[in-house]
Amino acid sequence: MPPKLTFDAKEFGPSIGSILQIFQRTYNAWTNDTSQLAFSILGTSVAAISLLKLVRHLWGYVRPSKLQIYCHSETGSWALVTGASDGIGRGFVDELLSNGFNVLLHGRNQSKLEGIVKELAQKHPKRTIDFVIADASSNDSPELAVLEKVKSLPGKLTILPSLIMNCGSGAGVIGVPYITTYSGTKGYIHSFTKALKAEMAAEGFAPDKRSTKGVEVKGYIIGNTQSGGNKTDVPFFTISSAQCARGCLRQVGNGKTLETPHWRQEMIEWIASVIPEKTMRENMAQQMRDRKEQEAKEL
Repeated sequence: MPPKLTFDAKEFGPSIGSILQIFQRTYNAWTNDTSQLAFSILGTSVAAISLLKLVRHLWGYVRPSKLQIYCHSETGSWALVTGASDGIGRGFVDELLSNGFNVLLHGRNQSKLEGIVKELAQKHPKRTIDFVIADASSNDSPELAVLEKVKSLPGKLTILPSLIMNCGSGAGVIGVPYITTYSGTKGYIHSFTKALKAEMAAEGFAPDKRSTKGVEVKGYIIGNTQSGGNKTDVPFFTISSAQCARGCLRQVGNGKTLETPHWRQEMIEWIASVIPEKTMRENMAQQMRDRKEQEAKEL
């Protein structure tokens, strides 16, 4: 037990003495046996709760996925993957096919999609693979082309439970200079995902505890990922498109709305949260300037 604090406050004058007396009484109250026991219990409780949260959080990266709940038959359920010809979208296509799903690929380049479908059909002969062309930048109601294609697919397409997955970006959380529009669109995806999940619940389509009915809505905050448009090396904090897709699918059914697909990228998210905002902003600006200069040299 720490020693009690004792001194004659009168020696320091009335003003300072009164302040020191308050400090003395407070210190001695905090260091008595009862107070020490109370603070020990409080500290142990906080540590135990923090440890429990950490264990539950890490469990999300190793727990068995509930993805197979959404594969309703041996012939496979359909999964629509947008932006499926490259990068993270292509990673999702490969992983979904490997997990027994039939896949409808969306893209803008017909010849490229035809080649990918042919390649995938040889790799997954038991799966049904198709594609649809739709350009969101056109004025020809591209969503109608997707809808008509979906209606033409074999099998029953109204089976519950169903799964909606939206991929956002860390740029949508922190806002990255020189890619302002990109950051804004990714932030929109995060808000859209949360609103859609709330709407599904309000309409009575929230998944039950076993995820056997309803519509599960999940969003992902994705960090630096190697893809066709981001031809970077894969250092410790960068993941491949396959790792990204695999990580996202592994977390299906855990009840969370927004999360990162890989623990290494979550480390970056935590580091960013403790760095002063000004330092982070200046560092990001310099990195993006360097990247723009490098891209200009490669043109």
